[in-house]
Amino acid sequence: MGGMLAPRATTLETRFEDVESDDDSLRRRQTLTTADTNLTQWNTDTLAACQTALSQLGAATNPSGTAVCYNLFSLDTNAGTFMADLRLFQVSTPSGAFQNIPPQEISVGLQYSGASVSPVSSTNQTTSGVGKRQTAAPTVLQTYMFVGQIDKAKMAEPMTMGVLEALVMPIVTLTGKSPTGPQVSTNVSSNEAAFVNGIFSNEVVMSDVSLASLAVDEAVAGLRNGTVAFVLPGVNILIFPVGLIITSIWLVVGVGFYAFGTYERYNYRDMYRNRKARDGKPGYAGRI
Repeated sequence: MGGMLAPRATTLETRFEDVESDDDSLRRRQTLTTADTNLTQWNTDTLAACQTALSQLGAATNPSGTAVCYNLFSLDTNAGTFMADLRLFQVSTPSGAFQNIPPQEISVGLQYSGASVSPVSSTNQTTSGVGKRQTAAPTVLQTYMFVGQIDKAKMAEPMTMGVLEALVMPIVTLTGKSPTGPQVSTNVSSNEAAFVNGIFSNEVVMSDVSLASLAVDEAVAGLRNGTVAFVLPGVNILIFPVGLIITSIWLVVGVGFYAFGTYERYNYRDMYRNRKARDGKPGYAGRI
């Protein structure tokens, strides 16, 4: 993979123009073009946003000591084309199998669940001894720029912003080989610094639990300011009472069996007393 931000911008524009757009996809289009956005400014803003996000990490979550910052420079939700920026940062000192592997000997691999990408170019920004020191601020090691296409089959499905994020979010794998050891690899979490600039940076995609919690907060706020009438809970049946019906049926059947048994025992007692009375034994003539 490879790609510096400034070079070959014309090539990216040409690749995007060659892709046909789909009218049945999302009507809302989020796109940034090189005519509207200066790549130098993008590089500066993205670097600052990535360093701010990754500086909150005390250490990397993988033994390579690195973290990635992934952002979308542009996204056409009609055609499914996008232009992505991925940066590799040194966050902490490498450990384990990556301890003796220089950063420049580490290769980056990407895997998408619903898209394919083509590299533009790459820039190696490693410095001497970067892999062996732990700095206060994350240090950029490599910058990659590439263009991609979301699978047409995926674009035919009902699309939301959350679905789009999942389709263009890659699985990043780092692979390296030390001079004295075998080849090793590790996955790098893309959620540590993803969409901090560009497309999706201002979008908030919440889970179902978060949406439910937000709805509860809005209802509580409406009760406090008087815009929503208070409804006493438990006084109305809001769903079809299937359980109540089944329980009532079992209750009626149980009471019926109990009543029938009581009636039979009552008749048996009368029959027993009458039989004893006919035999002439005292004490059984009258009913109690």
